[in-house]
Amino acid sequence: MLNMLLSMSCLSLFCSWDACLLVFFGYSFFYLAFSYESSLFKCSSFFEMDSISLSLVLLSLWVIVLSFMASQYIKNLKKSTKKFIFCLSFLGVFLVATFSFNNYMMFYIGFECSVLPVLFLVLGWGYQPERVSAGMYLLFYTMAASLPLLILVTSLISKSSMMFYCEGFYEISLYGVSCVFLLGAFLVKYPMYGVHLWLPKAHVEAPVSGSMILAGVLLKLGGYGMIRFLPLIATTPQKAFWSVMSLSLMGGVYMSLVCLAQMDMKSLIACSSVVHMSGCIASLLCFNDSGKNGCVMMMLAHGLCSSGLFYLTGLVYNLTGSRSFYINKGLLNVLPTLSLWWFLLIACNMACPPTVNLLSEIKMMMGLVNYSWAVSVPVALMVFFSCAYGIFLFSLSQHGKFLSSKQMFMSGDSFSYLTLMLHWLPLNLFILSVYFLVC
Repeated sequence: MLNMLLSMSCLSLFCSWDACLLVFFGYSFFYLAFSYESSLFKCSSFFEMDSISLSLVLLSLWVIVLSFMASQYIKNLKKSTKKFIFCLSFLGVFLVATFSFNNYMMFYIGFECSVLPVLFLVLGWGYQPERVSAGMYLLFYTMAASLPLLILVTSLISKSSMMFYCEGFYEISLYGVSCVFLLGAFLVKYPMYGVHLWLPKAHVEAPVSGSMILAGVLLKLGGYGMIRFLPLIATTPQKAFWSVMSLSLMGGVYMSLVCLAQMDMKSLIACSSVVHMSGCIASLLCFNDSGKNGCVMMMLAHGLCSSGLFYLTGLVYNLTGSRSFYINKGLLNVLPTLSLWWFLLIACNMACPPTVNLLSEIKMMMGLVNYSWAVSVPVALMVFFSCAYGIFLFSLSQHGKFLSSKQMFMSGDSFSYLTLMLHWLPLNLFILSVYFLVC
């Protein structure tokens, strides 16, 4: 009886929204106290973590707890609060399992199961009736691209009995259509330009927590999968990847121009995620250490920065009822304190010092330029236009004359500022980490 009461009290503590702060500080203490090493941390025959998987596991826990904190309006409106907590909790379990497995088939299962909780978040707690079509885009894009990957993984296991990441790197190599099937599922999840159409639609229709998790963690599943599966195609001639790199870089430049034409704040931030991930895809396909390390650092930095920007957009939407630049002009006059956080997070998104974004972009550019000087032009254009649409986002939303029909608002509460600070502080403190400086 005592054990039952104890378990029920622990469950009620977990389901309490106020207890999320305690859980968060526990995770943050573990994150700051853990030292990064290059060796593997083996938990069992199927679970092991290196520095990359450990970083993404802790990023997942960090962003999920922040999404709990960012969803206070669901608690206040009592919109199926327990189901929402259950959905986020299962998403966290799937993400941690995916980043912890050292088995190809178990990775695929976790990779696909993580889509379902996000689909439920979009369909159940989305804003507009278009959330149904957004959920269908998300589901069918990812499932259609992952079916060939399932066939490829099962054939590898049946032919060579290769199940773990550390096996068969030199005995097995893939060529031709198999490389396309292998990269296709991860490029859709990243996403690469051309297969990215589901991302802005899903972001616009998802709730704040769904957008935070989608940009903060789920986009990183594609990069992590590429890191684990690329050794299988390392012996493929690198000229075969030149078309993918070219499409990714030119698509990043084009999406930067698309960002300058957006009139929806959330859609602009979603398109900027495609720009950043395009650079990550190209740097991974360089097959050098600088590109790989820069890609990992960019995934961590983008996970926190984009999550914070989506949370800011959610705060503005809850106050003004719109995400349009036509409505949300002159927010500096109405919400002066939040304007400071807009400036700080947009500066992080523009890779201003001393953020990890700057170090990651330098590493990625080093890897790309060492691969070929021909990529220097699109890389320079991506960096320039990233600053351009950052200035566009800040100036168009914060300056100007706000509509007289707007009401006067409170600039926010301490809980919102705490959530924003927990997004911004790691971006500027991780630059002091020896792990990032040595990579």
